[in-house]
Amino acid sequence: MKTIVVGAGFTGVRLSRALLAAGQQVVVIDRDAERVRDVSAQLDCTVLHAEGNSLSVLEQAGLASADALVAVSSSDEVNVITCALADAIRHDVLKIARVRNYEYYADAVAVSAKLAATANGRRPVFGIDWMVNPDVEAARVLSQTLAHGAVGDIQELGNDYGIVTLRVGGDAPIVGRPLRTLDSVPGWTFLIAYVESGDGSRLPSGETVLAAGDRIGVLAKISEMEAVAVLCDSRADVATGLLVVGAGQVGSLVVSSQRARVGGSTFGRLLGWRRSGASRLDVTVVDESADRCRSVSEQYRGVRVLCGDVTDANLVAEEGLGRCDVALAVSENFDRNLIAAAYLKSHGVGRTVALTASADAAGMAARLGVDVAVSMDATVVDGIMSHLRGVNVLSVHTVCGGAYEIVECTVPRDAKASGKPLKELELAGRALVLMAHGAGGGSVVPRGDTVIEPGSTLVLIVPSGDRRIVSAFAGDGR
Repeated sequence: MKTIVVGAGFTGVRLSRALLAAGQQVVVIDRDAERVRDVSAQLDCTVLHAEGNSLSVLEQAGLASADALVAVSSSDEVNVITCALADAIRHDVLKIARVRNYEYYADAVAVSAKLAATANGRRPVFGIDWMVNPDVEAARVLSQTLAHGAVGDIQELGNDYGIVTLRVGGDAPIVGRPLRTLDSVPGWTFLIAYVESGDGSRLPSGETVLAAGDRIGVLAKISEMEAVAVLCDSRADVATGLLVVGAGQVGSLVVSSQRARVGGSTFGRLLGWRRSGASRLDVTVVDESADRCRSVSEQYRGVRVLCGDVTDANLVAEEGLGRCDVALAVSENFDRNLIAAAYLKSHGVGRTVALTASADAAGMAARLGVDVAVSMDATVVDGIMSHLRGVNVLSVHTVCGGAYEIVECTVPRDAKASGKPLKELELAGRALVLMAHGAGGGSVVPRGDTVIEPGSTLVLIVPSGDRRIVSAFAGDGR
């Protein structure tokens, strides 16, 4: 598969690196000469110094033979025009554009929905198959995390299951035991997908022994997430007090998603928010901008809005912010988010979540005592990669700082693994099949003698970019 990436910024480089690791052919285009030199030294692919929104440049990059075009430059206009130009001569190329302007993005999504409902066969708006807005992607992940008590990073799989990343507490009954013996722990019926400890990340085996402080990924039903957190000695109380630090677009979307839980809103639908039976949250928003505070106060009646610095000890004490159950630090200043989350944690907030620039900050967040770090960059790249890994790959979610990927895929009849029991595929130590949804319905945690049915949906955890294992289950088709 060949992908043209327009934009060699942080996201473009990370995306290109992931595509190359997956065995794809990549051509990168950027207008900045210095950036082109840097990227050429980092990546083993063609890098062109040119304007991406030029048909002649796209043709030089090999648009005629490309399977996908991803426009992630710093300019929304360039990204949209680039995709529109490509669509004019290649309808069949998958076109993805990052659009940062929320109003622009929301309007385009609304128009696309109308076209889909009223005009069969009409091209999507600007010929773009999928638009990604970083604020929406981050808010969706943050809202999903909050929905499960902010106990850890949550990836929902289908309607019933998910994988939650938790830090193992010192009083957890699973500490000090080989994983093969966890069946004897009362209430433990879950599968551990990965383990992060002081000496790195790894896929577990039956002999793996957990220690206090390890971070683990646990596969469980959504309805059982709280029970998992309790058994890991990681508190998962239902939050009734939410503090949102940052009244920008992400903060506004998160606040709206919580109101949607009990009242419904356009933002909630856009985020794909699932209604919950949880009690209503008391929401407090803090921002240093008077204009933003005024806007949030006018837009969301009933939300307490404070204008000030959340790291001001007087503000925290006078307003009782330390009594909040969960604090989300979601301003545009990512470094400041880490500081704010750690500060609030030290002042009594139960769970803290920080929006960061990249997954590399997750380790720093953990050392600062922040419970969950959500990477703006990773949410965008994961979403794009889900569309670029083949027609049978449904979603991709990076974990362990990018060392591993959780891949959800369907199994075509001609896949190498189709019709075979797992024990014949020699995956030990290389990958884990975490769950299988049968073609006729029903979900199981597979064992060695489980036969991989054609048409079923699997959830795998594999080393990032290991296309051989993924293609064994998902095939090689686009």
